[in-house]
Amino acid sequence: MDRRHWLLLLAALACIAGLLLWIGEIDLGMEDSITPAPAPAAAPQS
Repeated sequence: MDRRHWLLLLAALACIAGLLLWIGEIDLGMEDSITPAPAPAAAPQS
């Protein structure tokens, strides 16, 4: 393999890594929006 092939391989790996990070960020954002916020507990009045 010559230098051009290595550069193309590195560019392809960078694109795949960026895509995986983007998908992971979307997944984390969806988890945050799906999980409901904990309801504040009412203090018992005595």
